[in-house]
Amino acid sequence: MEERKIIRIWTSLIVLVCLALLVASFTQPVTATSSGNWWDVTPEPENPSPFYDSILYSEIAPKLREIERSSNRVRVDVIGQSAGGRNLFLVTLSAPEAMGRLGQYQAIRNTMLKDPEKAQEMIDRFGDFKVPVFINGSIHGNEYPGTDAAIRLIEYLATSNDPEALAILENVILLVNVVQNPDGRVLGTRANAAGIDLNRDFITQSQPEVQATVRVVKEWNPMIFLDLHGFVNPMLIEPCTPPHNPNYEYDLYIRWAFAQAEAMEAELFAQTGFSAQIPFRDFDLGWDDWPPTYAPMYAMFHGSYGHTLETSYRDARGVDAHYAAVWGALKFVAENRQAMLYDQIEIFRRGFLDLPQMRIPDELLDETQFDQYNDLIVKEFPVAYIIPPDAPFQYSDHQVSRLIDFLLKNDIQVEQASQVFTVDGVTYPKGSYLVWMDQPKRGLANTILESGPDLSYIEGLFFYSPPSVWSNPLLWGTYRAVTETEFSVAAAPVNNPGTPVGSVTGNRATMYAYEPVNLAAFQVTNMLLDRGEGVYRAPTGFTDNGHSFAAGALLIPGDPSLANELANQYGLDLVAVRSTPAGLVELSQPRIAVSGDGGVAYALRTLGFKFDTLSTSMLNAGAISGYDVFVNASARYATLNPIGQAAFDSFFAAGGDYVGLRTTGARFADEAGLLDFTFANADGNAIVGLNYAANDTIAGGFWTEDVAFVFTPVWFTTIGPEVEVAATLNVDNFLISGFWPGWQTSGAAGYPVVIHGRNGSSHRSLIGLDVTFRGHPENTFRLLANAIFSGQ
Repeated sequence: MEERKIIRIWTSLIVLVCLALLVASFTQPVTATSSGNWWDVTPEPENPSPFYDSILYSEIAPKLREIERSSNRVRVDVIGQSAGGRNLFLVTLSAPEAMGRLGQYQAIRNTMLKDPEKAQEMIDRFGDFKVPVFINGSIHGNEYPGTDAAIRLIEYLATSNDPEALAILENVILLVNVVQNPDGRVLGTRANAAGIDLNRDFITQSQPEVQATVRVVKEWNPMIFLDLHGFVNPMLIEPCTPPHNPNYEYDLYIRWAFAQAEAMEAELFAQTGFSAQIPFRDFDLGWDDWPPTYAPMYAMFHGSYGHTLETSYRDARGVDAHYAAVWGALKFVAENRQAMLYDQIEIFRRGFLDLPQMRIPDELLDETQFDQYNDLIVKEFPVAYIIPPDAPFQYSDHQVSRLIDFLLKNDIQVEQASQVFTVDGVTYPKGSYLVWMDQPKRGLANTILESGPDLSYIEGLFFYSPPSVWSNPLLWGTYRAVTETEFSVAAAPVNNPGTPVGSVTGNRATMYAYEPVNLAAFQVTNMLLDRGEGVYRAPTGFTDNGHSFAAGALLIPGDPSLANELANQYGLDLVAVRSTPAGLVELSQPRIAVSGDGGVAYALRTLGFKFDTLSTSMLNAGAISGYDVFVNASARYATLNPIGQAAFDSFFAAGGDYVGLRTTGARFADEAGLLDFTFANADGNAIVGLNYAANDTIAGGFWTEDVAFVFTPVWFTTIGPEVEVAATLNVDNFLISGFWPGWQTSGAAGYPVVIHGRNGSSHRSLIGLDVTFRGHPENTFRLLANAIFSGQ
């Protein structure tokens, strides 16, 4: 370990010197994109705040351009586009002499990650060193005051010579994401145009708005991250209640975050007379920082002192409150910059040198509030995670490439072994990926890769918002080993995981087959159907040309050029089939109606399906007629009016298929009499172990043993003789991680969680798992696709 660390330190220092020379001459952030005259915006219908004269999205770009042209303290960059195609604006603001040296400041910031001890020594020598502070405006589109407060702050600091303003400019590089959610601001919605809550997306990063923010956070490692929300009265200023994510260096965070919150509280009162509440100080539970799905919590893994600010008023007073609180934070930073920076670097030093975590200082703890949770905060990190590249460990290269790419985009150091090696009795092939835990951002690496704990045993625990668990490899279908054993292996840093490499095996093909073992298999299938190519599906398993194929295998005609296209361009593994399997079903592009949330829509789009989302009023008007499949996660048959119910009766009688998700999907099926079953459910969210049925059309492409995510889990207590079981919960110890109080005595163990059956030509599937939760459990998107195609 020590020899490897010395080599890595010298390599890092060499890289650092080159990086400093490069970045010092480069003042444009790597996140900036060219978008022409970004300030020329075509007005569109908007939904402004009904409570005050909020700035329209279409007015923001011209306003920022006007400020930029009149001030040498301001630069505006377009860092990406929203899901709806609207620009995302990053304003960088500091003293004029700093604006020409932003690249140098970024290079110095990178020293924190390459050589944290050296960076700590440098603090006293760089008297004019400025620290980045990130302001995130209105991540929820209909929480309007955040963006207006951000613009007011930019306007004032761009021109003011007030002593407080000058002191802030001398100490801070302000990074303002002016409107994190342009779609929501225009539409008057919490979510973006894709229906996704951006403040639940930071561990998934499915949305372009979040991806843009992540790039800026990765480049700058801001010391402060303030996320402007609404509405809680009195105004709420984090830090949070327990439970705290154990991968934070919480003792270093809370020392400054709590003091900064009190400074914001004081400034809020001084400017407005409004009071505030600080959950860490004032609440027992219920406003936690456990999941890394929130923007400030994600930033904490990059060393930020992260805070959510919930303004108390929906009108102009809400803007005043945000402005005052942010001003208080900026004053606090100006007064405490060096000490705060030293502790931020200490976060990275602990990771770099594999130092232990520390408990929250006793003087900050209220025993009755926090003692039972403090043990969760201190943990021992493993030595490394090992991610083998291919079979027999993995479903396919696609899942591995996705995970490695995600790690790299989140500033996690990854290496690749250049030799075969053995750890804990298991031999791993050359090319296996290694994520060592002695790295600056070990907390984020471990948060992404670990399975997570079982918190179900803690009495009285509850969370502000699920999930309590999110393990990316488990829910993305990627095998990774975790080891506590010290070992050495020749390896090199990874900068790009590359694209999956496909193959074509066999000859004399009548057809070519590929297994539905990754999302690409369904994306390609839908692409081929759109092109008018023939695609077929095997309803049962078969063996041909020395290969065994599971139910659900996909086949194309024996055209070598098409097979090579799918292998070379899309990374699929195809096998020549010499005899046409019996019972093949030719697929067509189904007409899909959906009643569900943004996670369902994201999964369907990712899989390549076309669909229409139908509202309750549309369903009540009989809009289901004309579709082939109804995917349902939110509609109730019993609450539809007679017209809606009659339309569904006709839909099913004519052979329409049904895919019911979660509790609501099961209730609809029960109320409509679609299958013979009874079910039970529980309150909880967790990763659970499953057994998939062999030779089942919905379980096709899954291993016999796998995992899935549940939220308000559903299991089927009785089923009729015509109902088939695709998956059951494990009989023993089915809960892997998460929060499901009473799971051991729930009676769910061993019971079905995915069932299906037919009534005539109508196929009905019920999935009690949450296979699309906020777009995160990507591996189980495949269950949804299998269920849709099983009806054909």
